[in-house]
Amino acid sequence: MLLLRGSNRLFAPIEIRGLMFLACILAIAGFAKADDLSDRREAAAQRLANEITRSAVHRIYVPDFTDVSGEHVVLGRFLAATFSTLLHDNAKGFAVANRIDAHRYLAESGRTDRDLSAIEALAKLVSDLGADAILWGTVWVNQDAVTIDFSLRDTSGKELLKSRYEENFNVSDRDEFEADRSDSYFAGLDGVTVPKCLYCPVPPYPIGQGSPKHDGVVHLYVLVTIEGKAAEIRVTKSLDPAFDRAAIEGVRSWRFEPAKDPDGKVIPVRMPIEVTYKQRWRPYP
Repeated sequence: MLLLRGSNRLFAPIEIRGLMFLACILAIAGFAKADDLSDRREAAAQRLANEITRSAVHRIYVPDFTDVSGEHVVLGRFLAATFSTLLHDNAKGFAVANRIDAHRYLAESGRTDRDLSAIEALAKLVSDLGADAILWGTVWVNQDAVTIDFSLRDTSGKELLKSRYEENFNVSDRDEFEADRSDSYFAGLDGVTVPKCLYCPVPPYPIGQGSPKHDGVVHLYVLVTIEGKAAEIRVTKSLDPAFDRAAIEGVRSWRFEPAKDPDGKVIPVRMPIEVTYKQRWRPYP
């Protein structure tokens, strides 16, 4: 069975009559690949939203998070987008400035989030966006966990609250973010829509090149272009070379309705796709 999470499409299983029943499950699940991880982030955002409400600010902006050296990294941008979106959904008594609007505003003046450490750049951003506080984030990564130190500061630099959040971080997640060096958008975050599959046939099972022990998941990281094509496909978790190739070639033929930003503009996005191969033997009919 082929299941597209985030859409209403449900494709019937493919079947090769005779010795073998084959199925491929596709998951386009956004970046929070597991329900428990989604729940942890949601709970952390709810706690943080309650603390922000008590600080009596009216509108916050969440810039890209930095690593411990102060550098802006792709993982920091993703986590900032994640928590900005979750805080927007859980805000009580305060608003969250849209990050895409803020980034476009900064770009018009030749600036990025990196420039907000300068008082004049921060003051102008805050004034034009109507924000009265900035939620900074510092990301720490060790072998199997990522930690975010949050700091909410007003426009004078006074710290209004501090908070810490930690989650597990696996190798495939690390590969996704370390390999992405572009200022890309993330499907499902910052008001960006998730691309919808228009033509997504099941990637072929490499018959004769595998066995039941090869059942499992191929994790891909894909750029969905403004034309709705799957490009820059990378394997972030391999199953077997033959299965990896089959998954890549299958997804390369797909066509999507492209993602859109909050203003309805078509934009390219990066997103994970999981192709799960299952095989079980069955007798002849």
